[in-house]
Amino acid sequence: MKRRFWGRAAVNMMVWAWCVLFLWSCGYSGEEKQRMEEIARQGEENAEKYVQEKYGFVPEIEDVELCMERGDGDPVPWAKGYVLARAKWGDQEFQIHISGQEVSTDGRDDFQRELIEKEGREFFESLLGYEVYDVYLEYGEGDRGSEGGSDGDSDSDRQDGSGFPLCHEDGMLGELYETGTFEDFCREHPMNVRIDDCGDRDLTILEEESPGAAEFLRECAADYGMKVILISYKSREDYERGYGHTYGRGGVMDYGIWNDGLYINSYGVFEEDGQELNRFELLERDGVIFVCVDKRDGDDLEIGVGEKAWLELGETKGEPVSQVYSVNRDDVGEVTVFFPVERDGGKGSVWIQHKIEGDGWRQYEAGREMTRDGKYVFVTYHGIPDSQFEVGVFEGL
Repeated sequence: MKRRFWGRAAVNMMVWAWCVLFLWSCGYSGEEKQRMEEIARQGEENAEKYVQEKYGFVPEIEDVELCMERGDGDPVPWAKGYVLARAKWGDQEFQIHISGQEVSTDGRDDFQRELIEKEGREFFESLLGYEVYDVYLEYGEGDRGSEGGSDGDSDSDRQDGSGFPLCHEDGMLGELYETGTFEDFCREHPMNVRIDDCGDRDLTILEEESPGAAEFLRECAADYGMKVILISYKSREDYERGYGHTYGRGGVMDYGIWNDGLYINSYGVFEEDGQELNRFELLERDGVIFVCVDKRDGDDLEIGVGEKAWLELGETKGEPVSQVYSVNRDDVGEVTVFFPVERDGGKGSVWIQHKIEGDGWRQYEAGREMTRDGKYVFVTYHGIPDSQFEVGVFEGL
């Protein structure tokens, strides 16, 4: 059996050498160094035997990384006894998480991830009845965190229901996934799912168009720990313009989705506490686009142009280089304002003013961001204390 603890490529060897030099120079005893080497050696042997027992072939182990832990009073991290082995079989690369403290074939791996994602896409397309452009899945083994303590614990402290550590969790399975069982897989594994389409769909009518899909997603969310976000972009071009495609990662389903309100028709979220189906409303005034979640029939936004003056509170200097736009929304919540770069060059500072308690007012420079295609700078007002505010562009201060 060939020993390749730290990888064959020179770059990997250099990176590992620097890591070892750094860690060992921090004060590891000779005994601890020997223990770390033994964990790596045993971890590699265990990883090979685990894969052979589970899949019937012997992988090529390319790299072994020690799983490290560090307590509040520890001067250096210490090896917790598990390893992450990076392996290869043919053209496929995958990872094995397994103990290196003792002889063991109790491990987790992501060898079948490509198969699971393929069958997941096919299942959701059949369930929803439309073409899916992208599917993102987060899943792990069994009931996550059931013995690992509170939600505030670090990944290195958390364990699944069998006591196996979750320092490497996403996509790692100990069991063998059987082809054609994705529906059962959804009920057996807590999952975070994002499903994107580019069909300009109104997902607020999902109940009417696909009642079976809505019921299945509600069931999995309520009973099996699934969290799902469906997103319908207006087109493939709008998908590419989208500010980010990280919704759903880590179980955060829709935070920041207003940044993409210019490109998304609608979205739906299914969680344990229930479901929420929303579409975006857009209003354009003088080339500036205002976006919010559409909560009621008719216009949720009222936009005034030049109707209210910018107050002299000593926060800004000079006159605004744009119109002052007054925004009124009945529901509290985010309003995102997109200013075309071609008009102000993207160099101006965007300011917001709104009333505060009593007769007071507040003015502040809003945090600007730019769309991926560089056509708009945008700011988001979060509806605190309410959704009435003024916004304008000033020369850089």
